[in-house]
Amino acid sequence: MSEQPYGPDSLATDVPHPTQPLSLTQALQLPRIVIEDTLPVIDGGLFAAKAIIGQPVTVTSKVYADGHDKMAVNIRWRAADEDTWHSAPMHELGNDSWVGEFTPTSVSRYVFRLEAWIDQFGSYRYELDKKFGAGVPVDLELEEGRIHLVHAAERSQHEQRQQIESLLGQLEQGDKDEKVALLLHSETAYLMKLADNQAFLSRSVEFPLDVERELAQFASWYELFPRSITDDPARHGTFNDVHSRLPIIRDMGFDVLYFPPIHPIGRAHRKGPNNSLTAGPDDPGSPYAIGSEDGGHEAIHPQLGSREDFRNLVKAAADHGLEIALDFAIQCSQDHPWLKQHPGWFSWRPDGTIRYAENPPKKYQDIVNVDFYAPDAIPGLWLELRDIVLGWVNEGVKIFRVDNPHTKPLPFWQWMIGEVRNQHPEVMFLGRSVHQACHDGAAGEGGYS
Repeated sequence: MSEQPYGPDSLATDVPHPTQPLSLTQALQLPRIVIEDTLPVIDGGLFAAKAIIGQPVTVTSKVYADGHDKMAVNIRWRAADEDTWHSAPMHELGNDSWVGEFTPTSVSRYVFRLEAWIDQFGSYRYELDKKFGAGVPVDLELEEGRIHLVHAAERSQHEQRQQIESLLGQLEQGDKDEKVALLLHSETAYLMKLADNQAFLSRSVEFPLDVERELAQFASWYELFPRSITDDPARHGTFNDVHSRLPIIRDMGFDVLYFPPIHPIGRAHRKGPNNSLTAGPDDPGSPYAIGSEDGGHEAIHPQLGSREDFRNLVKAAADHGLEIALDFAIQCSQDHPWLKQHPGWFSWRPDGTIRYAENPPKKYQDIVNVDFYAPDAIPGLWLELRDIVLGWVNEGVKIFRVDNPHTKPLPFWQWMIGEVRNQHPEVMFLGRSVHQACHDGAAGEGGYS
């Protein structure tokens, strides 16, 4: 099936249902040139393919039409915030396969499309060369060449028109061999390419392409619990304590300094050492049991330091060539403010209790999950989670490691990541490895790096 909108100029939309026969009018609107099997394209362009800034994007496609005419195929592309299209020619590989490339120069959403048309003068030159070389009379072909030049001059302006008219003058004065040489000359081909009327032009649909930073392709991550950076086991580590580790981490060759959740930790059902169900008064609990009277996902654990301390650490890390990545874990302790402020964001059992998180045989008694499709959770929960991410982006965080992305709805990721990257295309989302290949692929379609 052709990927371009119907009609030589992509104007027709009244395409019949596949079970209905074509009318003559509809058949005449169908493209003469077929563009199909274009890559890189995900699900026909429903999702964006991925690329890295500064690295060539190789585009391949099957392009063909009836007959033996030569064709020309171009890639056209632009960044989403650009008005001007860029263009580069594709080259035929044989068997109707074409290849070309372009290099994105900004971190942004891009779109690209293919344009193909019958190269009428190129087809003419090919036939003239073959016939003349075989000793076939070409008197009529020479007249056809003159007509090609006349029409090209009519389509051209200023200097280009003068150059083609000069060729016409030379054509009238030369003998047969000189006329053939003139029509086959590379300069003539160049001028005619500029004046090409792009006969039977077909365009593909526009395909999306997300261009990301180099760190999305490869980065070395160092995981660190800020609360553990202390020389006194009785004292909770802080953001300020991490500063002394930055040169060491940099010198080991790491690019990213990754923190597990840095938010307040609940006390209800807090875990003790080695995942024990009984916590002592000084046990800090799991950082994944997010939320207490001190706040939720938007807040910082008070023992780690202030928001200003966090900003200073982000800047200091950047000064050492490191980027801070935060864990985005969509789960709550039973002390999370949302349970009181938005009880409708959770699923409650008939006896009024809430089910804790389980992944048998694993049990997480200190964690409860939100219900993305609870009636009261739409749209409030979705918007709140988006705004939490945007809040941390405003604090200088550009990389998020997402815990268990396969346990959250794919439509949510597609929407939320799109919302964030539309405002901040440099932001990256990396999902913790999941175990189902289909989920991995769908996560990539949803916007994960």
